[in-house]
Amino acid sequence: MRRKLAVTAVTLLVACGLSACAGGGNAKKTGGSGDTTVDTEKKVSKKDRVLSEAVDAEKKVKGARIETRFFVKHTGDGHDNTVSYKTKTEYTEKPVTLKSDASIRFQEGARDNKYVLYYDGKDLYNTAMIGLTQGRSYRQAIDSAQSNYRFIVQNPNIARDYLEVMSDNKVKFNLKEEGGEYALVFRVPENPSDRLKKELLEVLGRDDATAKRLYSTDLKNVSFTNATFNVHVDKKTYEPKSFGLEMTTVVSSASGRKFTTLHSFDGKYYDVNKVERQKMPSRVDEVLK
Repeated sequence: MRRKLAVTAVTLLVACGLSACAGGGNAKKTGGSGDTTVDTEKKVSKKDRVLSEAVDAEKKVKGARIETRFFVKHTGDGHDNTVSYKTKTEYTEKPVTLKSDASIRFQEGARDNKYVLYYDGKDLYNTAMIGLTQGRSYRQAIDSAQSNYRFIVQNPNIARDYLEVMSDNKVKFNLKEEGGEYALVFRVPENPSDRLKKELLEVLGRDDATAKRLYSTDLKNVSFTNATFNVHVDKKTYEPKSFGLEMTTVVSSASGRKFTTLHSFDGKYYDVNKVERQKMPSRVDEVLK
């Protein structure tokens, strides 16, 4: 009886040993062959994490100083039309206050028109610049102001809109590390989904009135070429540091004519959530509708 028990015990030990060896071998094999998979998952999860953190950080921007250069060029129907801006803007969102030193050029080769624009969420205050001296300030309801002025004061943080569109539509992007920053570089596919196309056109349509009219057409009439958007964020806080966009659209009409529009802008953030509310001009002339 004792001999049978001893044999049984030895058999169990051998079986357990073999099982352990097999398990250990499998674990090692899995670990060895799975290293690439694990590394890939880490890379993918890092991209997803950085994007998620960047989107969240962007939503938390409630005020900043942003310097932006913006350019749009329409080509088609026998003529070109361009408009460009350079702005240095300080704004807060709660309450809505904004001051922007703006230079607007309504045609390539023309001189810059300089303004100081203020906005309180309801009215636009336009202080014309005469030489280097501030001129008189004019106040008018924002809905009656020129579209160029509305764009400048109502979209101080335009990069947020593009980042959300790219994230919501899962547009593929490359992630790079540059010094103390992450660079997220998105490229719109040649055949974007109708949802992505629609949302991009809505954001682009805020750039100027001409673009908005062009994009009021069937989605199938619009195509994108060389469409990229990038945003650089701090590696520790994920706060935005800079951004840029290059996007060309082609709109085809029923008669076969084509209208090409180049949208290009870039900008930098400073003093995120450290900007104080702006004071509106106290002495102004009213602009009638």
